[in-house]
Amino acid sequence: MPRVIHSEWIKLRSVRSTTLALALTVVVLIGVGLISSATMGETFAKGADVDDAPFTPTSPVGATLGGVFFAQLLTGALGVLVMSVEYSTGMIRATLSAVPTRLPVLWAKTLVFGGTLFVLTLAATLIAFFSGAALLESHQVGPTLSDPGALRAVLTTPVYLAGIGVLGIAFATLLRSTALGVSVISFMVFLLDSLAGLLPSAIASDVVKVLPASAGNAFMSAQHDPDLLGPWAGLAVFCGYLALALAAATVVLKRRDA
Repeated sequence: MPRVIHSEWIKLRSVRSTTLALALTVVVLIGVGLISSATMGETFAKGADVDDAPFTPTSPVGATLGGVFFAQLLTGALGVLVMSVEYSTGMIRATLSAVPTRLPVLWAKTLVFGGTLFVLTLAATLIAFFSGAALLESHQVGPTLSDPGALRAVLTTPVYLAGIGVLGIAFATLLRSTALGVSVISFMVFLLDSLAGLLPSAIASDVVKVLPASAGNAFMSAQHDPDLLGPWAGLAVFCGYLALALAAATVVLKRRDA
């Protein structure tokens, strides 16, 4: 297993497009967070209520972490590419010949990519939080890690983003297509909640609560939303999706021809 992990690390760091995409994720997390914080600060400077400002997070912590909404698509798409590129280039046959038991390849990709993504996004999240807080401090609303829910939001944001990347790996293993994998991950994080909202009102709210993106918002939000699950229930549901996706990918990788 250590040698398989080492080989996956070489693949990850030696492909220029992958390193650029990881760097772009960091830039988006920090950049959008700063823009969101500056927008909230401008709203306060005008004497307006933040709740009345369109597309602006309603809490200072949410403003500093505003880049998560866009970064999740990048991490999901990159997770798809980490696996699907092996199928599109035919390299998967060489990989599975070197590792005939197959499953260590999936575990190694998950550990290497998920771990790298967690470390990078944790650093970016901390930078975005403290930089955004500095912008908001001039309006006496700068958040600190001691604020209720702030530390949890900062620490669980990279967990969510790494989880979305791992889901991308699982979907790519199941579908063996970059286009399909990216489409599925995009639909899941951006459109599935809206589609579920079209269900009969008696069940719509309950269904939306347990969808992946909603579960992620539940444990990433500093302020609890009564329309979502509790933070730890949301984390448990999100981890359940990860476990199911990886279990399905494990079965398919083991049984299907390369």
